[in-house]
Amino acid sequence: MNQNIKNILENITSLPGIYKFEDKHSNIIYIGKALNLKKRVTSYFSKSAMSVKTSKLVENVNNIQTIITKNEEEALLLENTLIKEFKPKYNILLRDDKSYPYILIRKSHEFPSIKFFRGESRGSKDLFFGPYTQVNHVRYMLNLVQKIFKIRSCSDTYFANRKKPCLQYQINRCDAPCVKKINSSDYEQLVNNALKFLQGKNDYLINNYTKKMTKLSSELNYEEASEIRDKISAIRSIINSKNIINSQKNIDIITISSSDNYHCVDVFMVRDNINLGNKTFDFKNNDSQNNIIESFISQYYFDNHPPDKIVIPDCITRLDPLKNVLFKKYNVKTALIYPSRKPFKDWFKICELNTNERLKLVLSTKLRSDIFSCLNKDLKHEMQIRNAICFDISHMSGSNMQGSAIWYSVNGPNKKMYRRYNLTSIKKSDDYAAMKFVLIRRLSKLKKENLLPELIVLDGGKGQITQAKEVLDNLEISNIILLSVVKGEKRLTKNDRVLDIDSKDITLSLSNYSLTLLQKIRNEAHRFAITGQRNKSLKRQFESKLDSIPGIGKVRKLELLKHFGGIQGVLKSSVEDLANVTGINLQLADTIYKYLHTE
Repeated sequence: MNQNIKNILENITSLPGIYKFEDKHSNIIYIGKALNLKKRVTSYFSKSAMSVKTSKLVENVNNIQTIITKNEEEALLLENTLIKEFKPKYNILLRDDKSYPYILIRKSHEFPSIKFFRGESRGSKDLFFGPYTQVNHVRYMLNLVQKIFKIRSCSDTYFANRKKPCLQYQINRCDAPCVKKINSSDYEQLVNNALKFLQGKNDYLINNYTKKMTKLSSELNYEEASEIRDKISAIRSIINSKNIINSQKNIDIITISSSDNYHCVDVFMVRDNINLGNKTFDFKNNDSQNNIIESFISQYYFDNHPPDKIVIPDCITRLDPLKNVLFKKYNVKTALIYPSRKPFKDWFKICELNTNERLKLVLSTKLRSDIFSCLNKDLKHEMQIRNAICFDISHMSGSNMQGSAIWYSVNGPNKKMYRRYNLTSIKKSDDYAAMKFVLIRRLSKLKKENLLPELIVLDGGKGQITQAKEVLDNLEISNIILLSVVKGEKRLTKNDRVLDIDSKDITLSLSNYSLTLLQKIRNEAHRFAITGQRNKSLKRQFESKLDSIPGIGKVRKLELLKHFGGIQGVLKSSVEDLANVTGINLQLADTIYKYLHTE
C-alpha cells in the first residue's frame, strides 16, 4: 500500500456516498456506494477480509476519489450513472436493452399495421409490446394476431399504392383495408381486439366472441359464426399452452447461478399475463454472488421499468434503498419478494433450475480446456487433478457380471484407456468382491506403467470405498484422491451424494459444475459397463449347444443345422444319422452324441 492510499484512508469521511478507485493511469477501475465511506473503503485494504477479487483490485489501485451524497438512495443513483458512463473494469456491465425485439402497432395510421420492431425510437401514438426475449416468440405472436384478427402487416407506402388485394387477403390473413374491403370502424374493432389479446385479456375476448357467435347462429349466419368459433379456439389454445407463471399480471423473477467466478443471471418476465420468457446475462467476476446480484438489480432497473412484483434471491439483504430509488425514479411501488412461500417458491424453483442448466452449458464451453479446473478449486487438494479413472460393476440379477474402468483427462473422455473385465470367477451379486477384483487388475497395471491418475471415482457407497482403500493400501498407492458417487433417494440424479475417502458427505461443498462432472463420469462408466454386459448377454442368446463341442466349428455347425433343420433335429438323431452329415465321421458323430446326451 503506497503512502498516498494510506493518507486517503486516514482522512476519508464516514458520510454516505460513492467511491472511485483509479489505477496508475488515472483510469477508473471500480465504482461503489456506501452508507459509511470510511468503513467500506477501508475494508478493501484489510488483509483478513481480502478475497481473490479484492486482492487483484487492490493491487491496481493508485488513487481513491469520493463523492458525498445525502443518503444511500442518492448514492445508488449516482453509482449507476457513473458505472454507465465510465464502464469500470471490475464492475459488472449490462447490455443495452435496445437490442430486444418488440411488437409495434402503428396507431398513428387510419388503418394501423402490426410489425416486428427493434430499436430505440418511439412514436407518440404507436403502441409497443415487449420487450420479448426471443425473436421466435415475437414472430409466433405476430403470426397469431394476423391469423385471428387479420391486421395488416404491410408498410404504409405499399398500402397507399395497392389497386387490388394482395396475397394476404387471398389466404385469409388480412381484410384488405387498402382497397376498402373493410370500413374503418370495423377495422378499428379488430385492432382493439388484437390489443386486448396482446394485453392478455383473453377471457374478455372469449366472452364477447361467444355472445357474437351465439347471435350469428340464431340468425342462421353459420359461415360467420364458424369464423368466430375458430377465433375462440385459437385464443383458448394460447391460454391452455401457458405454463409456469400465468396467474400474475406483471412480475419479474430474478435468479442467479454461480461457479468458478462465472455468474449467470436470468430475468423471467410476465407482462399483461403473458409469459415473455427470460433475459440472460453472463458475467465473469471474482466478487461474491450477493454483491453481483445486488449490483445487477440496481443497474437493470435503472434502464427497465419495474413490474408490480419482483421475486429476488434471498441472498439480497438490503431492500429498502432499492425500493426507495425505484419509487423516486418511476413513482411506482414495487414489491420485492423473497421466494419463501407459495406460489413464488415454486416459480422461483423452476426458474432457478433453468439458470443452473444454463450455467452448466456456459461452463462446459468456458472450461473445455480443463474440465477439472472447477473441481480442483472445490476440493482444495494439494494435488491438481489431470486424469481420473472411474469404476463400475454391471450385472443382470447377478448373472453376466462385468466391470468397467473408464478414463477422463483434462480434455474429456480418453477411450483408448477404457477397459472391460469379465467377472466369471466372482460369486453372483457380490458387488464388493467384483469391485475389489477390478480395482486390483487395473490399478496394479497402471502402477507398473507409471500411469496412475490423480482421482479415482467409484459408483457406490461406503462399502466400495472400503474395498478401494484396502486395494490402495495393498498396492502401496498413496497421494491419490478417492471419491464415490452414491445414487440418491428414489435413484433421482438431483439426490445424488458424493463421499470422500473417509466416507464423509462433501456434496454441499461442491459447485453445480463439479457435481455434474462427477455424475457425468459415473454415468459414462455405467454406460460402458452395461453396454458390454448387454453385448455379452446378447451373444449368449445366439450361442448354440454345438458351439462348445470339441471339433465343431462354424462350417460343421451350419452343416448339422442345415441337414437336420435345427438344433431339435440334431438332438433327436442317432450316431449313424449324425455320421451321414457332410464333414462328420463316425468318431466325431459319437463325440457329438455323447456331448449332447450327457448331463
